[in-house]
Amino acid sequence: MLQRIRDGLHGRKWLAWVALAPIAIIFTFWGGSNSLDFGGGVSKRDAAKVDGDEIPAEEATRAWSNEQARWSQLNGGEIPAGDRARIQDEILEQLVLHKVIDDKLDADHYRVSQAAVLDEIQGNANFRGLDGKFDANIVRSLLQANGMTERDLIDDTVFRLRTRQVQQGLADSNFLTRAEATRLSNLENEEREVQFVMLPAEKFEGSDPIDENAVKDYYAKNGDRFMSTESVSLEYAELRVEQLASQVTPTEDELRKLYEDNKGSYVLAERRSARHILIPVVGDDDAAALKKAQDVLAQAKAGKDFAELAKKYSTDADTANKGGDLGFVERSTFAGPFSDTLFGMKVGDITGPVKSQFGYHIIKLEVIQPAEGKPFDAVRAEIDSQYRKDKAAEIFSERQDQLGNMLGKNNADLDDIAKQLGLTRGSVAEFLRGGGAEPLGSNAELQQAVFSDATLNQGRIGGPVGLGDDRLVIFKVTGHHKAAVKPLDVVREDIVTLLRKERGEKAAKAAADAAVARIESGEKLESLAGGWGVTTDPARFVSRGDPSMPAALRTAVFEAPRPEGKPLVRTTSLDNGATAIYVLTRTRVSDTSVNPQLARQQDDQLRIRIGSGDVAAWANEAKRKAKVVKNPAVFE
Repeated sequence: MLQRIRDGLHGRKWLAWVALAPIAIIFTFWGGSNSLDFGGGVSKRDAAKVDGDEIPAEEATRAWSNEQARWSQLNGGEIPAGDRARIQDEILEQLVLHKVIDDKLDADHYRVSQAAVLDEIQGNANFRGLDGKFDANIVRSLLQANGMTERDLIDDTVFRLRTRQVQQGLADSNFLTRAEATRLSNLENEEREVQFVMLPAEKFEGSDPIDENAVKDYYAKNGDRFMSTESVSLEYAELRVEQLASQVTPTEDELRKLYEDNKGSYVLAERRSARHILIPVVGDDDAAALKKAQDVLAQAKAGKDFAELAKKYSTDADTANKGGDLGFVERSTFAGPFSDTLFGMKVGDITGPVKSQFGYHIIKLEVIQPAEGKPFDAVRAEIDSQYRKDKAAEIFSERQDQLGNMLGKNNADLDDIAKQLGLTRGSVAEFLRGGGAEPLGSNAELQQAVFSDATLNQGRIGGPVGLGDDRLVIFKVTGHHKAAVKPLDVVREDIVTLLRKERGEKAAKAAADAAVARIESGEKLESLAGGWGVTTDPARFVSRGDPSMPAALRTAVFEAPRPEGKPLVRTTSLDNGATAIYVLTRTRVSDTSVNPQLARQQDDQLRIRIGSGDVAAWANEAKRKAKVVKNPAVFE
């Protein structure tokens, strides 16, 4: 029944990421599209057309909604106006590229078997339970969380396997000449001797106040950086399985019938009372422990008191002083040979030695309590709870169907639906794009539904949207608060902080640029660093992947010309606003012959990198030959 709920609520596609190669080409794509045969340009209901086949507008608008939510969560507020067109174009490009590749794979007759698809899905580590085995329930939960159906998973797996065939085919056809391999290896293993110092912007901000006119000017030119987050006010009604369960009142006859129908489930397992003696293995001397256990077993079978023997020989601290008494235990209490032996004995039997991770055991079985059915009164509360859950799940499914029919009517009213179906009513004053609001949360599908054209502009009731397996919600937007530039008074301090940082960055860069000539004239970087109140380390060799220096600085160091005869002095800006001054003195190529495994890994990486370029060329050539029409207006 719960699967039916899932299928009813989550029949939409998902946003997935597929890698055509390990280091290069990543495409965002959405599974599936409707193919409509029509001529001319792209219609309003399409995001784009590729060789006459449409990419539905829904795919682009859903991607844009997801991107807005992601941006809001990461950065707060709306996407700046200057970035909106770029991101929207990237979305269309990604959709087009996916469609082009899919068509090219069809045209070139790439195929995968059902067995290969199943193996790929079952081999996914994310789909395994705690026991390491494939778990279909985990798959369904992950699909539901991503608004994806099982059909989507299969389609996307087929796409991934087919593109993998392309990558492997192109990679296997590649080869490098010895000269090419040597040249690329030398570049990969090049090291450069460098000394550097970083000038943080905050050290150069100064203490002079920021002019108010500068603040106003910055605000006037950069207002889109201080946008409020788009939000809505909404009324909602929700249905919960838990709520329905509390309203179910089973009769005594119904509970007894459920008990009789499932009597086999209400059983007290067989229990056994036994004693044991544990002889541990000391060090690696297993033979000595086994011989001692056999001697103790012989004494027990000869009639000596088992409890006294346990007190004398057993090293089990929990049971030895009780004569080895284990009490009544079920088969599941112990594992492996001990449990198998104990539940294969007859009352009065003494057996052993039985090996476990603790040592050798001698066991005596004293009492057997056979399995027996639990009486109705003992399990009545459990049956009552199960009945309520099952009945509530049935009602939930029925009301979900009724809800779908009621929402399909033109005159659907939120209050009427809530009253007729017994839904719980609520309201949210500010539901943020990307952030949501409690008690509804920030479910991605709910975000998409709340900020859809149907609910924002057409006044329709949105949903139902599943918020988990046992909860669904419908809603009506009562107020739309579009993103707007925040008042200057609200953002003044933020602007002052930004202007101080800008001033510091400019001053740091100016100081660094002025220092270049001084260093080239013979001044030491150490002495300049001391004057700025920063430190520098002696020159050292660094590799292209050295993690001890900022990535932007490392890139600049290896993009700079090699020093010829004299040190090379350069500056570069870093991601954090600081400016770095670096002095290059020498270069060398590290010797990989001392590490053959590393050399092989680098050769493999080079082949993969070249293969990735071929895959990119293959995809771009297919796109070049396709007739593509994009519709930027789809986001309006």
